[in-house]
Parts: sequence; structure tokens; C-alpha cells
Amino acid sequence: MSNSIQNSLEDSQGPVFSGEFRHKIEGKNRITIPSAWRFGEEVELFMIRRTLENCIAVMPRCEVMRIKKGADAMAPEDRAEFLHTFGRNLRQVTLDKGGRISIPDEFCQRLGIAGEVMLSGSVDSFNIWNVADFAATNPENEIQRTKGLRRHGI
Repeated sequence: MSNSIQNSLEDSQGPVFSGEFRHKIEGKNRITIPSAWRFGEEVELFMIRRTLENCIAVMPRCEVMRIKKGADAMAPEDRAEFLHTFGRNLRQVTLDKGGRISIPDEFCQRLGIAGEVMLSGSVDSFNIWNVADFAATNPENEIQRTKGLRRHGI
């Protein structure tokens, strides 16, 4: 992707990743992203396994850069360690013109992803879940999530 396209994505509003969707996995661990979550062109995205939940976070470059910028406030040794860990666990993928991305084999194996996945929006990123893990996690955290929304007036 050209630098001008990537810069315009970083400066643009971009999609808001909202809602929940259930999608089948196609060959080569490929899934189709909801049309509302797509960019106008082929775009670079990044995946990382979330540490607090058993899922994969998917984010555009601008979100990766926001995280990197936050690391700039750390002490140099902490920053170096954080960026090393973040970078070695991050996987670059391409959202093709058909709105599909491929989940790396290592993530599918670690998280037991096969057949179908749940996609859940997180506003500036989205998560890919094993369907059973998504179903098991959702009910037990609903009260906490509702409290979090209330604290923000929603």
C-alpha cells in the first residue's frame, strides 16, 4: 500500500467497529469482515492475541501507532521491553478488496478457531473469537460491562 493511502487512513475517520457478527471460516483461515467495517481499498491490519480475553484483537495501523505513542511515556527499559513483546506478537495481515482477512495458523491453533468465529466490535479495533469462548465469556461479564457503560453516562 502506498504511503499516501496509509496516511489518509490514519488521518481519516475510518470505520467504527461496532456490533457482533458470526462468520464462517473459508479456506486458508479466511473470514469476511462486515461491510461496515471495511475500508475503501485494500488495507493493512494487525492482529495480536489479547491477554485478558481468549481472542484476537484486529486493528488498523493508526491504532498500533497510538499504542506505540503510549509506550513513549514509559521508562526507556520498560518501553524497549514492551515494544519488543508487542512487536513479536503482532501479525500483519491484509484486508483484501473482497473484505477478507486470513487468520494466522498459530492463532487458530492456540485459540481453537475453526468452522465459525464471532466478530465483536471494540470501536477502534475488533476481536475474533472462537464461538464457544465468546458464548462462555459474554454472560459472566455482562454486569461489569453494563457498569462500565454507566460510568460513562451510557
